[in-house]
Amino acid sequence: MNRAPHFLLLDCAGADRKLAFGLRWLVLIGSDVSRLARARGRRLRATHVVVGGSPATVAGYGRLRSTWRRPPQATASRRGRTPHIQAAAQLYALLYPEGGLCLLPLPEGRYWLVAAQEGSVLSQADKLFDSHSEALHAQARLREQRPALEVHDADLVWAALSQAVESGARLNVLPSRWAAMPLALRLFLICVGLSAAAPPLWHGLSARVFPRKLEAPAQKAADQLDPYLAMLEGTPAHVPTDLSGLLRAVGKLPIQVQGWALRHAQCDAGQKAWSCSARYARAHPLATNQLLHARLPEGWQVAFKPLDAATLSWRVAADGVPLARLTLPTALRVDTELVAALQRLQPAFASVALDPAVAMPLPPSLAVEPPAPSVVTRPTVRRRALRLSGPLRSFALLPGVLPAVRWSRLTLDVQPQPQPSLVASTLVAELHGELYEQE
Repeated sequence: MNRAPHFLLLDCAGADRKLAFGLRWLVLIGSDVSRLARARGRRLRATHVVVGGSPATVAGYGRLRSTWRRPPQATASRRGRTPHIQAAAQLYALLYPEGGLCLLPLPEGRYWLVAAQEGSVLSQADKLFDSHSEALHAQARLREQRPALEVHDADLVWAALSQAVESGARLNVLPSRWAAMPLALRLFLICVGLSAAAPPLWHGLSARVFPRKLEAPAQKAADQLDPYLAMLEGTPAHVPTDLSGLLRAVGKLPIQVQGWALRHAQCDAGQKAWSCSARYARAHPLATNQLLHARLPEGWQVAFKPLDAATLSWRVAADGVPLARLTLPTALRVDTELVAALQRLQPAFASVALDPAVAMPLPPSLAVEPPAPSVVTRPTVRRRALRLSGPLRSFALLPGVLPAVRWSRLTLDVQPQPQPSLVASTLVAELHGELYEQE
């Protein structure tokens, strides 16, 4: 254990003092006991220390919890003195100089095991336990190691600790090396540090902060005057994972659930998610609205029509990216590579349609007259309407084939087929979108 433990503070009823439980006790060997106790306490990062014991010298270390740290300081500042805190284990050792041990239930619900011998607290003692069984096991082990120790009555020990005041049991604040320095020396060191750090810090901050403040309005104005960049930033597209997530969500829709049959589903693209709905029809005489509502996934909504139909609605996440962050394919690449990929997939679909390219006009509010030279040299961005129809399973081939597409709608219809085939299935889907390219 590299740090001193947090100790427990309890008020003594009817008295202006506190008892500290749960310190770590170590034997001190050396001539300068005070210096040795402070040095070891700093290594343990302790905030308080108490030294006692004779002829063997021991020291108890602990850290004050932050919830207790401020109230004692506030009390001290008002009354002009430090709150009186006594180490309960050291007080026990002074009250029972012949030695002994005790298992004491504390008012706050925990159990405290204390043991002392010849006026010194034992290192195995001053322990806190959350359960009575753990405390009894620790007491049994201690009695095996120290069979000569007398067991004291818990009620008598608590009464004695609550009433006794011993200067040798007082828990003292352990000052840090910095706090132990004279005030004049500390002020001198602070001034030296500031004089060394202030100039480079000021130059670094001024070089970074002020140019940015001066350049920010100009950069913002330049961005606002660039309609091409504004158009690309304002036009969202879907990454392949967006379409994959949508197809998985729609594919998990049950065809039959609690006597209700799926008839139609539709998902429309939004800014950050797909808005989806599925229409179910009551297909069994024992089907009820209550049974369907009980199977509703978390986050879904349902609207009943109330005797024979129900519409379920939910959302599917779609992060999307603006066109400015994508590398748009050229018109030649679309006509060769991407169209060739669609042609290879065409046998798996009932229909695939790709319209001719149409240039995307700039928003009127962003038009520049006359246009800036930087805008004139930018490539023209065009879009092509894309529609695919066929079995839902065939759409799993699409993600990753098309690099810059914004999908707008996916529909699903349940159409029983007398004889299913490659392009004929019970679940028929239709997907609409726009494919982007540049000259």
